[in-house]
Parts: sequence; C-alpha cells; structure tokens
Amino acid sequence: MLKVYADKQGKAVFHCPHCGFVTEFDASAYRSRDSRIKIRCRCGENMTMLVEFREYYRRSVSLAGWCHVERTGQDLEITVRDLSMRGLSFSIETTPEDGGTLIEQADVVTVRFRLDSPPQNLVQRIAEVRHVRDGVVGARFSRSEYDKELGFYLLH
Repeated sequence: MLKVYADKQGKAVFHCPHCGFVTEFDASAYRSRDSRIKIRCRCGENMTMLVEFREYYRRSVSLAGWCHVERTGQDLEITVRDLSMRGLSFSIETTPEDGGTLIEQADVVTVRFRLDSPPQNLVQRIAEVRHVRDGVVGARFSRSEYDKELGFYLLH
C-alpha cells in the first residue's frame, strides 16, 4: 500500500510509483475518518493510498547504530529505518541467543547513530518503545527540545 504523509495543514504529496507523476493535494478531509483512499492516477494505474497525519515530518533512512536496553542492560546493533524530531523506528540486527525478545513495549532505550550527511553528527537519545511489530521497533524520544542538527538533517 502506498503511504503519504500530511503536514499540520493537511497538505500531502502524491507520487505515482508507476509513472512518476507528482501532485500536492489537500488531505484534511481524511483526518477524522479512515484515511485509506482508492485512487486512479492519470497514467491509468489504480492503487490504494494511506494518508498519515503527523505533527512532524518523518524521513526514511538507513543508518547503522546501537541501542542500549535499560531493562536488560544489552547493547544491540540496529538499523534506523525512519526518523523524525519526535522519534524513530529501527530494526534490530542482533539475534537473540535464546530465541526470546530483545525489546518490549515500554522499554527505555538509549539509541546512538550517525547521520549520513556531513559532518556525520552523532545522535544519542533516550527513547521509550511505543510498539514492536514484525521486527520493527517504534520509539518516541524522551526529550522534546529542538535539536538544530537533527532538524537541519530532516529538512534536506
């Protein structure tokens, strides 16, 4: 399913994966109801689009890093999958020795990773795990103050 993100004003951008057509549209009417929309692009392709409303822009990335789980004391190798000013999602690259779970909902973790644009700043944040789904962990940063390096990175 195609996913697009709407900003605070409800503006979203559709980018057709088949023909490359791009257009901005007002998605605010879908804020208070099911945001799955069946659309037909001008190229003739039919698809379902999911509109997500987020307070902050979320950028897809692939950044290697580490995660320290407070509950267990384990250091895990991770790959950050997406990033925003408020949180991130990541996959765990470390395999559990006993076949158990390495991270659970409500765990407090410290994540460390380097941004992939010069000067490759080190980002280190404490976060609370909000969900674990299909091997992907979603976490929200504990500190909500503005970080200019992260903000600059997300905008470019």
